[in-house]
Amino acid sequence: MALIMMIAACIAILVSAQHYKEKRSPSAMSVVINESVGGIDRVIGVPFNFFQNKLSDLGHFMATYEQNASLSKQVTKLSDDSSDVSSLKAENKALKSALALQNTLTNYDKLSANVIVRSPNAWNDTMTIDKGKSDDLAQDMIVMSNGGVVGRVVQVNQTTSKVALLTSDKALESKIPVRLGTAENPAFGLITGYDAQQNAFIVTQISSDLKFNKGDAVVTSGLGGNSPADLNVGEIIGEKPNTKSVDREVYVKPAGQFSNMQFAFVIKRGLQ
Repeated sequence: MALIMMIAACIAILVSAQHYKEKRSPSAMSVVINESVGGIDRVIGVPFNFFQNKLSDLGHFMATYEQNASLSKQVTKLSDDSSDVSSLKAENKALKSALALQNTLTNYDKLSANVIVRSPNAWNDTMTIDKGKSDDLAQDMIVMSNGGVVGRVVQVNQTTSKVALLTSDKALESKIPVRLGTAENPAFGLITGYDAQQNAFIVTQISSDLKFNKGDAVVTSGLGGNSPADLNVGEIIGEKPNTKSVDREVYVKPAGQFSNMQFAFVIKRGLQ
């Protein structure tokens, strides 16, 4: 059918051309053929135009999709870059804190360590550092981080050590002796617990009835085992007086921050 229409169209073109040269009106047959071919062309052109339009729409859709994909990658990269910047800022802050603490420990033989394990289910109880027997660490050594005393070494392996934190709500495995008041008029006690509601160490077994003020400094006393004196513990924020069933309890705000500990210092001994 298509071949017949093509032949008819060619004949119509030839006849029309001859009539044009001779300046005659087209014959009736030429008119019929031209109209038929034009009508068929319009009929055949409809689906082709439809698909051409759809292909054009599909091209626009694909271009939009690719543009959205590119934008999505850019947004993801920006988000990753933002996370990297936040991590670097946090690490920089931790390093500055560690440096500041190191500068206050010039009178002590100390060893810097990285916190390598801090399990979520024991977040307030223990952490693991990357130093151990090969670095001459020993049980009961004091550990400091972020400006103050945070715990004590309770288990020493060849290259790692476990640290019991002072924020544990469990009984402290090894209590830390502290000095309250002033060096001229001191009182002594032990850190025996932690009050999570007040974010404070609990100091008990206090050696005197000395009156304390809010803001008074609390430091290690150096009276127990591997516990050098004058390490910063915190400051007094309150007190629960003696009762018939409860010993005198002094609440001490920690000098060290426990929320983000990346670096620590193990205090081996005081330098003479």
